[in-house]
Amino acid sequence: MNESQISVRYAKALFRSASEKQILEQVSRDMELVALTCDMEEFQYMLIVPTLKPSQKIKLMETIFTSKISETSLSLIKLLVQNKREIYLSGIARNFRSLYRKAMKISSAILVTATPVEDKALQSVKEMLARIYDSRVDLSTKVDEEVIGGFVLTIEDMQYDASVATSIRKLRKQLLQTR
Repeated sequence: MNESQISVRYAKALFRSASEKQILEQVSRDMELVALTCDMEEFQYMLIVPTLKPSQKIKLMETIFTSKISETSLSLIKLLVQNKREIYLSGIARNFRSLYRKAMKISSAILVTATPVEDKALQSVKEMLARIYDSRVDLSTKVDEEVIGGFVLTIEDMQYDASVATSIRKLRKQLLQTR
């Protein structure tokens, strides 16, 4: 069984359990924290180090996460360690968040611009995307001077590139083809 199948199965089981207990939002926040923690180099090392016994890893996990996440999420982490599947924790958190966003009709979008965008303009973009996608939109922004002007909007699996940099590349390509 490959890594993604394992991560998806555990994420679906966690989603079902959280849904039955009516704590989906809490577990979603838990998985956000777990994902951030999994990005830490020291935590990643702790997950893969072969000299730590499962009982030691469970104690470390309890120290890290107790009082920060729900008992349901902590139980999953303990189960993963007992089954020697803790290396899938990051993928499980990512898959759970994806399931949660889909169930709650939340679309993720990233707006890349050359300069920071005013809050009023961001709100307008967010409202427009919410109408188009019939969902709540989590819009994050990124400033990248290489865009030069305009913007690049990525929402779900679609990208709309209205940047000056791309326009210049297209124009350059057309000019070189007409020679």
